[in-house]
Amino acid sequence: MTMSISAEFSQPLVPGMAYLNTGEASVALARAQVAVNRARSAQPAWAALGAARRAAIIARFRELLFAERDTVARAVSEESGKPMPESYVADVAMALEGARFLSRVAERALESHTVRSQTLAAWRKSITTHHDPFGVIAIVSPWNYPFFYPAMHCMPALVAGNAVVLKPSEHTPKCADLLVRLLHEAGVPADACVVLHGDGRVGAGLVNTDIDKVMFTGSERTGRSIAVSCAPRFVPVSLELGGSDAAIVLDDADMDHAASGILWTRFANAGQTCAATKRVIAVGRAYDELLPRLARGLSQLTIAADTLDFVSTTDIGPMVTAPQRAMIMEQIDEAVAQGATVAARLAPNAAGSSSASERAHDRMAAAVILTDVTPAMRVWNEETFGPVLVVMKAGSEAEAIALANGTRYGLSGSVWTKDRARGVRVASQLESGTAAINDAVTPAGLPEVAFGGVKASGLGRIHGVEGLMECVRSRTVVDDALTGMRQPWWFGYGPDSVSRLDCYLRLSHGNSWWQRLGGIPGTLKLLLRPERRV
Repeated sequence: MTMSISAEFSQPLVPGMAYLNTGEASVALARAQVAVNRARSAQPAWAALGAARRAAIIARFRELLFAERDTVARAVSEESGKPMPESYVADVAMALEGARFLSRVAERALESHTVRSQTLAAWRKSITTHHDPFGVIAIVSPWNYPFFYPAMHCMPALVAGNAVVLKPSEHTPKCADLLVRLLHEAGVPADACVVLHGDGRVGAGLVNTDIDKVMFTGSERTGRSIAVSCAPRFVPVSLELGGSDAAIVLDDADMDHAASGILWTRFANAGQTCAATKRVIAVGRAYDELLPRLARGLSQLTIAADTLDFVSTTDIGPMVTAPQRAMIMEQIDEAVAQGATVAARLAPNAAGSSSASERAHDRMAAAVILTDVTPAMRVWNEETFGPVLVVMKAGSEAEAIALANGTRYGLSGSVWTKDRARGVRVASQLESGTAAINDAVTPAGLPEVAFGGVKASGLGRIHGVEGLMECVRSRTVVDDALTGMRQPWWFGYGPDSVSRLDCYLRLSHGNSWWQRLGGIPGTLKLLLRPERRV
């Protein structure tokens, strides 16, 4: 089968990367196909182990990860720049929770199940649904959570019986290597979990191999390109894309609690979280009470440029790349030029003298809170993947909901209120894959929660049993207990066929007992005495 890189997918996986030429595309495709071939050769034996054995291997992986939690957390901090507490919480702890969840539920969720048909005419049929692995799944994972995200894609894919080819971000290769090593040590065969390093050209090549499914986390633009590339070959995709999550702060909220939670969800990981609060919509008096608390809380945080500081003691570390920093600065400057106000700003500390510190300083962005923002501004209607928070006032609850939903994204959202019933009512009106009340981001890390978006925020789900089902194909077998008995709807129509069928409909769906009882004689003739056989 000959495949080419589409013009759409020549758009780089990493912003600023040069387009692929024919030679580069061919080399990337060939290299990726070698990895896929390795995985495909190992997949049948891996699947044959059975769900119970594979779940036990995931349980063993959890034990190994716990033993090396400090090593993994340090690798995450060193490669991504996030403070060590965040590496422990967001990458290590959530991966541990995910492994425990999958090791406990996978065997039961993946087992075949049988039900009896509820259709009266098919009373003798049993329906058995099996869950088969796709085969080889390509996983293209991001840099913002460089251990957690690939782990939470690889584990369900593997426990479902697939082999995987993992293409991690080229900015965080060490984290992927640690993950794959731990999986191998736990018992996953080397070729059943292959890591494929490289930049966007390698990712494009992987997507265009004879892969069985693609799971991608990243930008909306790249996700669209992947979907376009896979569609002609009917390769299924699972896409967790961007978000512009709104936090609706109602006038009865605990403002101190809301400010504390929103500050963390927005500025943790230097604002590089898909499900972070990007937009705050404060209803009525909540605006005047919340804004000074947000500004005061931001002033109490620390941003440092020194490498050791951001790993150990600083609240906000550097962004992953200098181009990513430039992108967020451009959005802020454009908003200010269009009339937005900088309500609060926390500047990075001065860079140290070491080359490592200078490189970190190139990636440091000031943390900013903007007001007087309009829906026409990019900071409102595009994903802001960095430390900037916009705050807008709404005159009513209904207006706040309309503003929250007025975006092409729909990943997550939150409602802040002391009235739980009110919070549930407002949250139920958010056009998003998940919603939280008096919290945010947390649903993205809970292993039981089926996490994913609507609208331009993607397709499919990760986590939960639903996320596990993303890694299998359903196959159903319908079995007849009476092997030699003809079906009543087969050929052999006669003058009484319609009246007999009407009797069956009366018996099966009649509105009264008299209708149903009256349908019995004709139904028995339909089932047991065909007018003629063919």
